[in-house]
Amino acid sequence: MNQAAFHLVLEPEMGQRYIDLHSPVPHEIAEQLKLAGMSNFSIFRDGDHIFGVFNYESESRLHEYLHEDVSPSWTQEIISICKYREVDKELPLLKRLPRVFRFEGT
Repeated sequence: MNQAAFHLVLEPEMGQRYIDLHSPVPHEIAEQLKLAGMSNFSIFRDGDHIFGVFNYESESRLHEYLHEDVSPSWTQEIISICKYREVDKELPLLKRLPRVFRFEGT
């Protein structure tokens, strides 16, 4: 299993709107994430900063299922409330953050 994380910055005062847009996530997006082999996807918020982390089965499966936007109006609304949102060049995903540390002990 692979893991990826991302970061974005919201426009000021858009934190609640971001939460509302994810409560719940549209069915078609949840289905797309599932088909892409993603699991344990969590999003965290610190003021205007959003951090997410998710597991995924394979890079090829991400590419296969996430190459198109299944909910353009929802995606556009997310983009419109973001001040900073760097994306991967190959996928319409947020740019993944490099791992610095991982603890897997008991």
